[in-house]
Amino acid sequence: MAGATAVAFLGGCGFQTRQQAAAVVNGEVISQTDVQTTYEQLQTARYDFTENVVLTALIAAPLLESAVAPSGGWKPDETYAQVMTAIPDATESTKDFVAAVSLIQSQTMTPAQMEAYRTDLQKAEISVNPRFGEIVPSDQGPVYFSIGPSTPNWIKPVAPEAAAPAS
Repeated sequence: MAGATAVAFLGGCGFQTRQQAAAVVNGEVISQTDVQTTYEQLQTARYDFTENVVLTALIAAPLLESAVAPSGGWKPDETYAQVMTAIPDATESTKDFVAAVSLIQSQTMTPAQMEAYRTDLQKAEISVNPRFGEIVPSDQGPVYFSIGPSTPNWIKPVAPEAAAPAS
């Protein structure tokens, strides 16, 4: 009985954690709090990114890191250092965001690394909280997807169609 209760309790925690998620990538939760905190830290430092761009980069970050890891990985560069100077108390998610954006902007990924990233992206199990929209695939780099409004947008009420005039 105690075992069943523990399993139910742990299962409930997992469900609650997933409900508070902005996204889940291959089982790893990106919390709404991480997205909001990263967004706020960037805004405070005068870097103007939307929450959807923050979430896009946080989803791409581990996949990008995995793609460059076999060659020794990406090392923080001048762009990364400059941004981190403006955000002295950056959270890990903010550091992950800045690292992903810096890697993309550096344009140092080889074609093989880009292919590895795209392959990992296609295989990845990604779910996005509808509050942020949905994954919108793209054939264009650098991340090959964005997060956009769900169709139809479940938050906005749909306007009723106008009635045709009577003849």
